[in-house]
Amino acid sequence: MLVARYGEEEGRLEVGGQSVSWWWREIAKIRDGIVEGEESWFVDRVSRKVGDGLHTFFWYDRWVGDVPLRKRFPRLFDLSSNKLATVEEMFTLGWSDGGEAWRWKCRLWAWEEHMVVECRLLLYGFVLYSDISDRWHCDPDISEGYTVNGVYKILTSQVAHSPDVLGDLV
Repeated sequence: MLVARYGEEEGRLEVGGQSVSWWWREIAKIRDGIVEGEESWFVDRVSRKVGDGLHTFFWYDRWVGDVPLRKRFPRLFDLSSNKLATVEEMFTLGWSDGGEAWRWKCRLWAWEEHMVVECRLLLYGFVLYSDISDRWHCDPDISEGYTVNGVYKILTSQVAHSPDVLGDLV
């Protein structure tokens, strides 16, 4: 339904132009990771819990650590030949030393090779579970845990950022 309404490009939902609500623009940014210079209530509070790895993007989604891998290792992301690979695809290709998952546009310098080692260490021991689907996970409020009221407060506190949001709330 969302793809029919807003469109899709390279596996990502399109934002849909100026006529869509502020809420939809924020939700559509999920695949783009954290956007510099902008607050993003959704991306900052939602991560992926990987099961089978089929629906989690290796570089784009926040699934290991506090930020997407493309933000933690921007140079490797820039050089990667498989930017849209899923976790399952990378895992299957092999991300250990000499694994086929590491395909680059050019030969890496020694300092870039050290970043690959750091990334591989971050992934060490990770396993996929073929009987469990990937899912979104809303990070809880540190003091109260996840509550609908807490999410509502987060969302409504963002209203001051955009005048057209008031129209979306009524």
